[in-house]
Amino acid sequence: MEIIGLPSYLIVFLIGLIVAFLITPVVEKLAVKIGAVDIPTERKVHAEPIPSLGGVAIYLSFLLALFFALIKFFPNEREINGILLGGTVMLLFGIADDIKDLSPKVKFIGQILAATTLVVFGVQMEFIGNPLGGLIDLGIWGVPATLLWVVALSNIINFIDGLDGLAAGVSSIAAIALFVSAFETGQTTIAFLTVALAGATIGFLTHNFNPARIFMGDSGSMFLGFMLGAITVHGVMKSVAIVSLLLAKSKSPRHWM
Repeated sequence: MEIIGLPSYLIVFLIGLIVAFLITPVVEKLAVKIGAVDIPTERKVHAEPIPSLGGVAIYLSFLLALFFALIKFFPNEREINGILLGGTVMLLFGIADDIKDLSPKVKFIGQILAATTLVVFGVQMEFIGNPLGGLIDLGIWGVPATLLWVVALSNIINFIDGLDGLAAGVSSIAAIALFVSAFETGQTTIAFLTVALAGATIGFLTHNFNPARIFMGDSGSMFLGFMLGAITVHGVMKSVAIVSLLLAKSKSPRHWM
């Protein structure tokens, strides 16, 4: 594997950030056209209808940012294909929910399908850390552990998506933390995935700060949660993710959506 320097990661980050900044207003107009608008109720904090579907902008920006790295450094990694396919499945269910308001049961089925895609492509937990030292071989329990982990992180991000910029901000911090860990340990694939995700999310965040002009919707929160879950399973960095996400969740208000 070619040694990758910080400039390559910076290029990927900036592509994600700039593309997200530019295409989010386009997605905002599209959301209004197709009726993907969050209508205020007594349980929500915004007073006017706000376009949703911001997850589409994050997803497209992430893919475009990652394209450079995929072509140059790891074009044929089966696990990456599984992560991207699973993320696409999660995004599609999120889009459907943003437009038609799916039932919790259907959304859960979508989350399971997306997580199962990872397992089919060979992305699953095989070991977990032993508090007393060493590793514990999960064996046949690796599959359910993977499904539980990915679905749990998908819902954590969804639950904290209650204030302008909160879920996007937390996801950005988590992605950056994972990037630093991956970079320091030489995990090139994970480093590119996380830096592309961070760039796309921060670019979107510029439109999502209070007062938000667009919400990420379930298309965004479910996609981001899935990606963080899948990346940590692939990169065996679950402790970094859970500290970043659960700490933020413990300080956030209840989910209003």
